[in-house]
Amino acid sequence: MTVSPRRYLHALRTEWSELGRWGRLALAGVALSVIITLALGFSIPRSAKRHLLHGQSEILATVVEDLKAEGFVARDGEAPVTTGEFDSQVRVRLLGGDTIRVKLWSPDGVVVYSDESALIGEGFSFNRLGAAALDGDIKFGFSDVSEPAHLFERDLGELIEYFIPVIDEQGVYGLFEVEQQAVTVNATAGRISLNTWISIGVGLGLLTVFMASLTLANAHVLTRRRRQAENLLGALVEAQEGERRRIVGALHDDVGQPLYRLLYGLQGSRSRLDTADPVAAELARLENLVRGVDTTLRNELKGLQFSLAEDLGLAAALESLAETTRSETELDVEVDIDYADQLGPASRTAMFRAAQEGITNARKHSGAARLWLRLQGQGSQIVLEIEDDGKGVVEDRGLGLTTTKERLELIGGGLDLDQPQRGGTILRAWVPRNGSPGP
Repeated sequence: MTVSPRRYLHALRTEWSELGRWGRLALAGVALSVIITLALGFSIPRSAKRHLLHGQSEILATVVEDLKAEGFVARDGEAPVTTGEFDSQVRVRLLGGDTIRVKLWSPDGVVVYSDESALIGEGFSFNRLGAAALDGDIKFGFSDVSEPAHLFERDLGELIEYFIPVIDEQGVYGLFEVEQQAVTVNATAGRISLNTWISIGVGLGLLTVFMASLTLANAHVLTRRRRQAENLLGALVEAQEGERRRIVGALHDDVGQPLYRLLYGLQGSRSRLDTADPVAAELARLENLVRGVDTTLRNELKGLQFSLAEDLGLAAALESLAETTRSETELDVEVDIDYADQLGPASRTAMFRAAQEGITNARKHSGAARLWLRLQGQGSQIVLEIEDDGKGVVEDRGLGLTTTKERLELIGGGLDLDQPQRGGTILRAWVPRNGSPGP
């Protein structure tokens, strides 16, 4: 069976409207909170790692400033003053732990000092971080160990580079590069990330439990209201049926019987007159008029007595409706019913009236030659479709369709019209599968 997206949109709009203004605001707030929480879950570990790197760079900058203040880094030579003593200071103050390499660069890209002696005096192009540090700001980031300047560190895993500029009143006259293994920083950031996601998971879990409880409570309230509505509608249907039976009896006894007596009286009077008598002709005309009134009355009584949806069940009522349509019109009606009748009287009546309205519209407006009547269960709903191969009319929202739609919505169902690309019109009506049995 074809499923229209418009039906799901209508159901969504119905549920959304039932939440009310504060309910919709609360739901929007929850959705926004979840989005913000997830964003924080990704941003907090990233921000924490950056703060760790920034803090480490500040510590290294303090050490470099101390070396400069003690005169180990001079401006007037390419190499540090007293290289042997400088090397000892570097190994004591910087090397060890996660730090595995220290280099001192001249602004033109020559390594004037390194704990790896093979690098001293070699010239290389600065990478992106080094070039940016020449502007006088500390730079740090994860290293691309494939660069030529990292020939001796390629087997040491992921590294973090810190570039600390050495500055005097004339500007940058050297760059300290400190390389550290990223294992400790990554492990710390990983623990922060784990704790963050555990906290977020617990928070979202509690929020989910809370929202699920509210949803279940709301669903219980909505279910109770729908049952109350169906019970009220069922009572209304019973009252209408009782009134219908009273009207049928009154019309039959108080109008039908006198019509018969009037007809028999006219026939008896005419039989006593000569056929050429003008009075006989007038009596014959009156007889025909009474027969016409009687035929109209019988047709109306037949329509009022049609309560098969209550008496025989929805499936039988629809089969009978299809047979009546075939006998009264030239429509070829095809019926496909795949449904066990378990609906309450209000739902059965509402669906049967929807079928009547759909077939009436097809007969009046569509110019169709063929009609399909389908009744099937779909998920939690029972769906009725009346489809024709006519010219396609979806704009007709007259009193009949409006009343039918309101009746269905009152018991948790709905109705829509669709005009498929292949042509024709589809009237689709649905009610909850497990509707209350009615009063």
